[in-house]
Amino acid sequence: MNFRQLEYFLAVANAGQITAAAQQLHMAQPPLSYQLKQLETEMGVTLLNRSASGTTLTPAGQLLRDYAQQLVDLRDRADSQVRSLGQGLAGVLSVGVISSSIGATPNAKLRTLTRHYPKVQIRLFEDNTYGLIDRLEKHLIDVAIVRTPFTAPGLASKDLATESMVAVVPKKYDHFPAATLKVEDLATVPLIIYRRFEHLFQATFAEKQMAPFIACTCDDARTAVQWAESRMGVAVVPQSVAEQTSGLQTSVRQIRYQPWRTTLKLVWPEQITPSPLLQRFIDSY
Repeated sequence: MNFRQLEYFLAVANAGQITAAAQQLHMAQPPLSYQLKQLETEMGVTLLNRSASGTTLTPAGQLLRDYAQQLVDLRDRADSQVRSLGQGLAGVLSVGVISSSIGATPNAKLRTLTRHYPKVQIRLFEDNTYGLIDRLEKHLIDVAIVRTPFTAPGLASKDLATESMVAVVPKKYDHFPAATLKVEDLATVPLIIYRRFEHLFQATFAEKQMAPFIACTCDDARTAVQWAESRMGVAVVPQSVAEQTSGLQTSVRQIRYQPWRTTLKLVWPEQITPSPLLQRFIDSY
């Protein structure tokens, strides 16, 4: 028994006549009759009552019709889903994101992708940059949004956005004469820094022979802004984070210092050819 025989049988069962079924199948009547006889012989039962006026199903034929329809439907569904998966139209994508990627995901193109392909499921994993790189190396996620600086050979990447560091300044400490700050202006206020950039900040302070008071070091840029909102100090964070999370108790000031810039990157293992679904995700950025 094969799918072709089942399709022939279903055509006859639904048409009620072998001649009409043959016309629907675009084939001659004798080959169709032969296939039906072969199916009955293989199963050892009579499936059709044949008469001059047409055909009717025997009890065995009625049972087979139900199973045959289920099998054909299941085959078509499996074919569709596997093809969709192979073409990137369905499947599960594991995506790593950092807390400071606010605004980068989901973007408009990604929303369009998931709207057009509703069978695409995205599983998010939140961690810091090096935690996500470790997950990529262990093949626990497919792709990640991370932030420079980092060192990770073996990763392909795509730049998403480059931005400057800014100061989130509570009114309590807002005594700066200019709207745009210099690094030296930060020497007189308590600082709240994102641990991700601690080395960069400390290297700059050492170069400029500064020793500002670090009131708080945290692992989430959003937490740094929250503490600034609580008047615990001046937070130094990427501009997009400040713009998305700062409130009425603070003002956002640009810092005029070129080295304090950072880039959001989309990264994935370089040695692995992206699946169609992963490639669609990459192309959405």
